[in-house]
Formats: sequence, structure tokens, C-alpha cells
Amino acid sequence: MRISKSIVFILLFCGLLLSPLRSSAEIVERSVAVVNDEVIFLSELEEYGKPYFEEVRKKSPPGETQEKLSQARRDVLDQLVENKLLDQEIKKRKVEVTDKDIDAAVEDILRQNRITLNELKMALAKEGMTLSAYRERLRDNIGRMRLIAREIKSKIVIHDEDIRRVYRERIQEYMIPLEVQLQQIFFAVPRNAASDRVAAVEEEAGEVLKQARAGGDFTELAKKYSQSPEGKGGGVLGYFKTKELMPELEEASFSLKPGEISPLVRTSEGFHILRVMERKGGEPKSYAEVQGKIREEMMQAESDKKFQEWMKALKSKAYIETKL
Repeated sequence: MRISKSIVFILLFCGLLLSPLRSSAEIVERSVAVVNDEVIFLSELEEYGKPYFEEVRKKSPPGETQEKLSQARRDVLDQLVENKLLDQEIKKRKVEVTDKDIDAAVEDILRQNRITLNELKMALAKEGMTLSAYRERLRDNIGRMRLIAREIKSKIVIHDEDIRRVYRERIQEYMIPLEVQLQQIFFAVPRNAASDRVAAVEEEAGEVLKQARAGGDFTELAKKYSQSPEGKGGGVLGYFKTKELMPELEEASFSLKPGEISPLVRTSEGFHILRVMERKGGEPKSYAEVQGKIREEMMQAESDKKFQEWMKALKSKAYIETKL
């Protein structure tokens, strides 16, 4: 298991949402790393990585569990080292998190999870954690977010011309799926019908098609002749995107403009006359609709890149000793 080193991972891993927080097993306390003048203990490693270690145990093939657990522990320890460096920078740069900030974070968690404060306390108690300890966990996370916002995100500038360039390059990603609203007049052909029976049904359908193309009211023709359930209501089938119709029907319907009527379409079920009532989509979303999303994606990508560079510099200046 390889753990992502993105900023998002660092901020969410410790838990702004409910997740297992504490192991009930007895852990032999020993040092697993030293970061400058601070120690990381085995108990911290086991508590922090518990959900991931359990996942590794469940998903690892027989005979590979220990190897994958060892790698998982190294990855988690590397994450703890980075968190320790962040916390030291928080103290150094005097990043403050007030009790009001924690209160607001708790309220946000309650709202997102749709739970009460008492339900949160009960959930934490099941994991061996008090609300007070959880609030301190939140204080750490908020501090890290503010540090990263100050040192990295605040220094990133995303230019409008770059957003427009990405929009042009990825225009296909912003396409609105094409949809057609269809009306149908359907003539059933029994399975294994004799050729003369098929010919008779086709002739009848052809006569109705002539009426429709001569200006006949398609809705009334559907009510009178269509042999499918929606015929009684005028033959309206609804909206369809590509891959949602039988291939023969899709080929015929998506080539039509609104108001146009298809030739007879033969399928395994019978003969179909299709009319397109409306076409919508098939064009890209406007730049105004997607520029915010593109800006956010670009900001995240640049933040991750800058964070890695910044963390590498922090590590190069720090004394780090790991003992796994």
C-alpha cells in the first residue's frame, strides 16, 4: 500500500470526519523516529495507521501480508514525520488556532455527518477517544491547513489565459451529452413470423409513414396505429442519450433534426417510425460555467507540486532519524 503525499491526504488523513482513531491492543512503547528534538512513538504509528493496516490485512494475498504491512508502516511513519515537521513550523511561525475555530469545525463535522454532539461523543468513546482529545486533533489539522495556505497556496497565481488554454485543450471533457426526445409509432412483428406476415406489417407501417410525412398529426397517428404501450399517449418515449437505445433506433434517431421523421426502422421487435421532438446538448459547457472548476483543479495540482518542493526543503534542513 502506497500512501499519497498530496496536501489533501495530509489534511484529511488524521480525521476531520469520523474514522477509527485508537487501537485497543496493548502496544509496547518505543521510539520509531526522531524529528529534530521530538520523538514519534510506536503507539502513535499504530493509532494513526490502524485503518490502513487493517485494510492491508484484509486485502493482501496469502504470504504477502507481512511484507505489505512493513511497507504500510514505513509509509505511515513517513507521513507522521511530515506532520511533525508541519507542527514544528506552526510553532515557529506562530500560526494560531482559537477555541472558536475549533467550535466552528465541530459544528461543521456535525452538519456534514448529520449527527448531534452527543452522537459524536458516543462515536468517539467507542474508539477510545474523548471529545477534548478530538478537539486537539482538530486544532492540529486546522493549524496545518492554515500553515499550508500561508506558505504555499497564498503564493500561487493562476492566470486567466492559462485557464482558457486548459479549457480549449480539454474541451471534450466539458461536453454536454446529446439527448433526443422521441416519439414512436410501433408495429409489432411476431417472432418467427412468416415472410408474408412480415411483408404485410411492413406495408401497413409504410402507409402510416406516408401519412406522417404528408403532414399528418404524428401524435394522433401514434394513438391510432402504434402497438406499444406509450402509443395511447401519443407515442412519446422520452429523452435518450447515446447507448441508451437499440443500435438501429439510435442510428436513425440521432441523425434527425427536431420535427424530422425517420424511415421505417426494422428491429427484432418489429417496425418503428421515429420522430425527434427535441435535441439538446451535444455542445461544450461555456467557459463561464467551468472556469471555477478548472481554476480549482489547477490550484490543487500546483499546490501539491509546491508542497512537495517545500517539504523536501524542510526535510533537508531537519534532523530526521527513523527506526523501522
